[in-house]
Amino acid sequence: LSRHNETCPRGKDVPVPRVVAYCADSNVIGSEFYLMEYVSGRIFVDPSMPGMSKEDRMTAFADVVRVLANIHSMDWSAHGLANFGRKGGYVSRQLRRLVAVSKKQAETVGAIPGLDDIASQLAEMATKCPDHVSLLHGDYKVDNLIFHPTEPKILAVLDWELSTIGDPMSDIANLSMMYYIGRRDAPGIRGVAGMDLKEMGIPSRTELIRMYVASSATILLEEAIYWSKFYLAFLFMKNCVIVHGVAQRARAGVASSAEATAVAGLLPKMIQMTEILLSEAPSMAETLPSSRL
Repeated sequence: LSRHNETCPRGKDVPVPRVVAYCADSNVIGSEFYLMEYVSGRIFVDPSMPGMSKEDRMTAFADVVRVLANIHSMDWSAHGLANFGRKGGYVSRQLRRLVAVSKKQAETVGAIPGLDDIASQLAEMATKCPDHVSLLHGDYKVDNLIFHPTEPKILAVLDWELSTIGDPMSDIANLSMMYYIGRRDAPGIRGVAGMDLKEMGIPSRTELIRMYVASSATILLEEAIYWSKFYLAFLFMKNCVIVHGVAQRARAGVASSAEATAVAGLLPKMIQMTEILLSEAPSMAETLPSSRL
């Protein structure tokens, strides 16, 4: 990404901390590791960005979308990432992996009611989804960004552990999950559901998609909106499995019991939300819009 930023046109950069050192010797701390520069700025756990003015919030969200579009438009094959992940079939592979993980977790804490049916429906839809291919962040959301100390602009994108070559519409959905989560649903989890978005200067979910598509060279607005509930259902299903894992770790005594119990308590609500989104996702009998490719 640093090499990309050195050669990309103005405004097409992907801000990341500079890597100071990399060590491949696992004998040092038990695994390979790297050191990155310290970036001074603001990290908002709450995506409503408390403390910002309405105008700054509008500008900040525009930058959130700009940077995401830049990640997806990067020529990853030209920057040494040709073998960073498989091309195509991202959602289908993820679903198979999530189902396997969930079954393993169920041995300790029991199965997630309704998950098998959800996974089956998503798997069928995944055979027809757009399946675009780009560099994928994997967990793109407001609290994984460092903003300038006083200005509404992004200085660095963090937490690339889930990055791969995948479907960019999954990143859009991950960012859009905030519209379905309240500010106090669970410790450490914040969203903008129930807020007066227009008054606060926060784009609506549809406006966010429009802003992204305006910067995309491959994804059509009709396609992005048409498939958005499918990708949201997929991301909620993924997070159901993650929360299921929190419950498993709490049962095993390797997670903070109080906080883990609160997070695990979200599971029924998250399953319900996944089912609602799935019911609003495209029917396989409908005509599917095509992309720009």
